[in-house]
Amino acid sequence: MDLQQLESILNDMQQPAYRFKQIKLAVYKELKDSFGAIENIPLPLRRDLDRLVPFSELTLTTEQQSTDGSVKALFAARDHVSIESVLIPYADGSRTVCVSTEAGCQVNCAFCATGHLGFTRVLTASEIVEQVLYFARALKPRGERVTNVVFMGEGEPFLNYDNVKSAILLLNDNDGFNMGQRRISVSTSGIVPGIERFAAEDWQVNLAISLHAPVNGLRSILMPINRTYPLEQLMPALDRYVARTNRKLMIEYLLLGGLNDSVHNADALADLIHNYKEVLRLSVINLIIYNPVKDSSGHPDRFKAPRIASLRAFEEVLNKREIAWTRRASFGSDISGACGQLAGEVTPTMEEPRDPASAGVSGGVGT
Repeated sequence: MDLQQLESILNDMQQPAYRFKQIKLAVYKELKDSFGAIENIPLPLRRDLDRLVPFSELTLTTEQQSTDGSVKALFAARDHVSIESVLIPYADGSRTVCVSTEAGCQVNCAFCATGHLGFTRVLTASEIVEQVLYFARALKPRGERVTNVVFMGEGEPFLNYDNVKSAILLLNDNDGFNMGQRRISVSTSGIVPGIERFAAEDWQVNLAISLHAPVNGLRSILMPINRTYPLEQLMPALDRYVARTNRKLMIEYLLLGGLNDSVHNADALADLIHNYKEVLRLSVINLIIYNPVKDSSGHPDRFKAPRIASLRAFEEVLNKREIAWTRRASFGSDISGACGQLAGEVTPTMEEPRDPASAGVSGGVGT
């Protein structure tokens, strides 16, 4: 629901000021799914609003459930653009929703299914938040709730900064979804101006950086954004972020078999981290096992998961170099719902930690 449109129409109808707050609380706290279900406003008003204000920005098209309990939902926006979101359940009872911020992606990382589709448009704040509301409504009858939100689905959040910020503030709003800021995480591919702007915000939202390679040559092949913001610009920005916020930084590193998973790569990664004292002081590397995706013709792509021996050797180097790390538990790969698989079509995407410093096997400093 577009709240600005709602407020404007209520004003035009000369409704009392408290009506807006009543409806907002009903939608975001009570999780009502239609104007008709909001029983504390007059029936004639409900009927008028049904006619004048679209209650939902998104319509569910397809839903798939993984054997591990994760759920991927495909939504259609009002202009028929498709996006995907994922619900990830954890054994401790926490429930994380991975949201998309764009239809497609402007960054086009080589290993990501979303990037293969190209870019359509950014999502509005309402479209972003409605992804969370959908799963919150689905969980409510089971006595469960969404406990964490990660901006790690389709799209680069910092190329849609204003709408992402508005969505975060609405999720955190006491009169909105009322989620704690520390339970919200944003992942960027390395948009340096976005990182600097994020560091200046007066909040405690978590930041994750998708690194995936410790040197410019390889990172530029995997992530073309590195040609615009190479490591010489990115790493100092991250160092300043940690120094300013004193918040832990999650460094995401996707292990691609035979490409970036050697002990040489691990040493280069440790060297990079050790060169930046603030990043070294307060960061953790999140190792992610690659989940193969297929191209538009259904053929497997050129990347593969690392061998177990390579994974163990990589982790051992990080231990010896006193680098904190965690290995992310993978969710939803059987429904194309794991990291890098979201594609905005009837075959889905994702996996994500409920907190930037959690999930799966861990090692390194302080573990």
